[in-house]
Amino acid sequence: MNALCDLGTDRITDLPEDVIQQILVLLPIKHAGKAATLSTKWRRYWRSIPQLVFYGGENGRLKSNKMMAKLISSIHKILLAHDGPITKFQLWVHGLKPCNGVDQMILHLSNRGLQEFALGFSPNHVYKLHSSLFSYLHLNSLVLWFCEFIRQPSWFVGFSNLTALRLIEVTLPSDFLSNFLPKCPSLKLLELLFCPCPSNLEIVAPRLTHFFFFGDSRKLYFKCTPLLNEVQILNGRQEVEKPADMVALFASLPLLQLCVVDIQLLEYLVAGDANLPIRLPTPLHQLKALYICIPDLGSLKNARAFLCLIMSSPNLYEVIIELNPKQLNHPVSNNVVASIGSLLEAENRHGFGCCLQHLTMFKIVGSLGMQVELDLLRFILATAPILQMIYITPAANLDSRKASKFMKKVRKYKPVSEKAKVISLPIRN
Repeated sequence: MNALCDLGTDRITDLPEDVIQQILVLLPIKHAGKAATLSTKWRRYWRSIPQLVFYGGENGRLKSNKMMAKLISSIHKILLAHDGPITKFQLWVHGLKPCNGVDQMILHLSNRGLQEFALGFSPNHVYKLHSSLFSYLHLNSLVLWFCEFIRQPSWFVGFSNLTALRLIEVTLPSDFLSNFLPKCPSLKLLELLFCPCPSNLEIVAPRLTHFFFFGDSRKLYFKCTPLLNEVQILNGRQEVEKPADMVALFASLPLLQLCVVDIQLLEYLVAGDANLPIRLPTPLHQLKALYICIPDLGSLKNARAFLCLIMSSPNLYEVIIELNPKQLNHPVSNNVVASIGSLLEAENRHGFGCCLQHLTMFKIVGSLGMQVELDLLRFILATAPILQMIYITPAANLDSRKASKFMKKVRKYKPVSEKAKVISLPIRN
């Protein structure tokens, strides 16, 4: 009889409050709304769900402006019926022009205690942000796609709790970084991806630990970033008017642990110092991993910048270089190869080997089978005492016979490390 009574018990309604809230948060917003019809108790919790995530149509894509207006109208109804704090709000819509209701939506959220806010539209329909966004004083995460950041209003006091800022294809005012970043004193992560930026990027963020930049700029400078330990700068078309100073740039990154750069940045930095030192005056003692995209390792200028970073990083344990397969169509002249070989040997005689004491992995992606690569690999094998792995991935357009011949030459080099292995990975397309 007791078993029958148990079968009739409404176990869903009797779930603890925190469990119901967690279930509703994990469900897509549409299904969470339907689940709220299970009982009056669930309906009450639905009206106070703290996290709201909306996707416009299938995969965030709406098919008509009417559907966009309907979505925004539905969001308004949910917000009006909502009677609790909203800690997280996300809206992702692709393909249509934002309707006027988006401004009202952002305004409505301004007094809800938002901690995480994300808004994304489409490339052809950039949304100009409403000024009420600057009143989200409790934000700790802000993510924007295809928006236009307006100049901060005079009453903006700053985002004191903001720790993560991700901007993708966001148009920024010319003074955005210099005026906005100082008002985000807790910022730890900054991502600027394909953002039309001002000519000078001056990063002032005393607690910043991670910086990821993908795009073009004329000058990049870390003015106050003493805690920065991860820097990724890719695909930057650096227009050299007043060249940067490689020494000054890396001197401002004393705690750098991971560095990912492409050769455009290195060429830009080298252009700023015709007398680039063999080693930076301020060693990069914390740098553990270095990844560089180099279109032409045979260029003495490129090699100098690459080697300067290695020689200035005594605790490196991982180095990856990626070569450009188009370089096969532009053979390196013998005098350049000889120059690089001489440079490597000269640095070896001056104690360069001590800078590879901790290197355990070296990798070449898109190997072109060039003599300059052999010089570099021979040098690595001869000076890295605890090296474990060298990975070589041939470029897709490298002749298989040449690739095989190249690997045979590499394997003839005697490594100083007893554990060192040379492994050829599948050809990279």
